[in-house]
Amino acid sequence: MSDNRALLSQEEIDALVSFLKTKEKIGNEVLDQASIDRLVEILTEAKANEGTAAGVGRFYGNAVLSVEKDIAVQREQCTLLYEKDEKDYAHIVCENYVTGMRYEITPECLSQSCFVESSGESWGYAVMPVLFDLAALQLQVKYTAETFSKVCKDYAKVLFGSSKEELPNVYLPTAARVLDNIGK
Repeated sequence: MSDNRALLSQEEIDALVSFLKTKEKIGNEVLDQASIDRLVEILTEAKANEGTAAGVGRFYGNAVLSVEKDIAVQREQCTLLYEKDEKDYAHIVCENYVTGMRYEITPECLSQSCFVESSGESWGYAVMPVLFDLAALQLQVKYTAETFSKVCKDYAKVLFGSSKEELPNVYLPTAARVLDNIGK
């Protein structure tokens, strides 16, 4: 395999997709051996790192994170909370307000797309608002406007030294996502 770890160009990707769909030669747009080697290496590494610490650096917004046995119960009875502990560390908690059950959502939960109890991981002193919203999206639960405001103010305080600073959009979910995730 080649040591070149450059990604495939758009032309190479288009040629590969076309080739895989038609299973025919694609004229002079067929991938050369070096490009095929890069693709095989990238796919092999991705498969080898799947589920390991090295492969866990991405949060998945399209996977449902289930903490309750029934996702319908989770949607209807749970809410997302933001809390601080005695060390001033931030915590995301999914609480079933009917049963009183509380589930701490850690960065590891989001990156593995599964609930992980007592992982020891922490969010630190604040949670980026877009990640808080992603947790709600993955859990398919709502949060209050007051809770989201608290997340934003706390993050601004840690980032800029003042909770009154306006956060740049890069740290925030879209307004449509916030409206979708705000509940009672």
